[in-house]
Amino acid sequence: MLTLNMSNYDLVIIGSGPGGYVAAIESSRLGLKTALIEKDFLGGTCLNKGCIPSKSLLKSAEFADSLQNKAKNKGFSFDNLSIDYPKIIDNSKKNTKRLKSGLTNLLSKKNIDILDGEASFVSKNTLKISSSSGNQNIQSSKILIATGSRPFYPKILKPNGRTILDSEDVLNSTSLPNDICIIGGGYIGIEFAYLYSSFGVKVTIIETADTILSSIDKEVVDLLKKSYKKRGIRILESTNVASVTESTESISLKLSNSESTMVEDFNCVLLATGRIPNTSGLNLESAGVVTDKFGFIKVNDDYSTNIDSIYAIGDVIGGLMLAHKASEEGSIVANNIFQSKNTQCEELQIPACIYSQPEIAYIGLTEDVAKNKKVSYKVVSYPFKANGKSLADDNSTGFCKILINQSEMIIGAHIIGKGSTEMISEIALLMQNNLSIDSIAKTIHPHPTLSEIILEASLSLKGRPRNF
Repeated sequence: MLTLNMSNYDLVIIGSGPGGYVAAIESSRLGLKTALIEKDFLGGTCLNKGCIPSKSLLKSAEFADSLQNKAKNKGFSFDNLSIDYPKIIDNSKKNTKRLKSGLTNLLSKKNIDILDGEASFVSKNTLKISSSSGNQNIQSSKILIATGSRPFYPKILKPNGRTILDSEDVLNSTSLPNDICIIGGGYIGIEFAYLYSSFGVKVTIIETADTILSSIDKEVVDLLKKSYKKRGIRILESTNVASVTESTESISLKLSNSESTMVEDFNCVLLATGRIPNTSGLNLESAGVVTDKFGFIKVNDDYSTNIDSIYAIGDVIGGLMLAHKASEEGSIVANNIFQSKNTQCEELQIPACIYSQPEIAYIGLTEDVAKNKKVSYKVVSYPFKANGKSLADDNSTGFCKILINQSEMIIGAHIIGKGSTEMISEIALLMQNNLSIDSIAKTIHPHPTLSEIILEASLSLKGRPRNF
């Protein structure tokens, strides 16, 4: 651990994930004396055990999927295709290692003290850092909590690394099961379902709610389920795991729903049952910080807690648990502290993405939410199959749906299809900067590109469609 002569800081950040390290970089740039505390690895869950390694694996899955299922349409045959899965895992780890090295080098060039250890509050301005080297206390005018989240496990299902897995087990496993049951139909479960099915694993998804991805546009979910069914993925909604029986080689689940009870055997189970905040070890009581019953920290519009010197961002405050959301919040907090004021922050328009195939990207209100809020809106849905680039790439499944209000401002957009995770940023740009749909309709988009899908949807909303 770094031994410091001075232990007083302008800002100390607990947690070095995307929110934490961005806040530290911004704080240092603004001239604040800054420390960043990390008990595990720089980069947090996203870089080490989440976003980056999983997306590397998903890209390999997409490649395998294309070779096995789409290459024949292009005149290629890979009937004897072999897959070196340990090498795929190794490549994922190499990508993570490369980015970790880059982050370490980046932070080393900034005027930031990196402190290894686990932080806990002694008082509202004092932290104890515990590590293998011993303990030390540091003080700071302001403290930012960016400790992220961890997987939530049901009482009857705990990971054992063999028959019951979590996402970290998947990222480190060098072999594929014959079949797998994924418990949880959120974005993590959906992505891993695509991953495994692309490598020939028989996949079942179990979701307790009446639909997978319950907060997402219904038409998007319907198309995803249709696509997954075609891939051979079985989806059981409104279904609960009543009991579990483990053996050395397999696991039996007793499943129940309103219609029946069944017992099914699987090689293994993957838990994708949500995430909970990493707040239990922070000793927040000593600082007086208030949390809700789930452990999420309550914050104001400027990300300050009930204690004026303590802030929180990212997964620990709930809402969308997304790296880019945490990064933006970290930058906002650092600038507020530099200006020595707590200003109410502009509402963030946050796009979200699911990296299955077809991809899903969305921002703002769904039609159901707009109706429930009695928001007057106009909506257009434009199909990928009407786009030249999609047809040329043999990826014509999908659509782009845009909702505008009476002032022609976008209030929501929902895209499903190959490339949607890149397309959503154009819409986010308009929403965050209060620009009307006219801004897209007046912008020349290159041909042939996927961006023309957004242009065509915008022109349709203006009442002058060109190709639809």
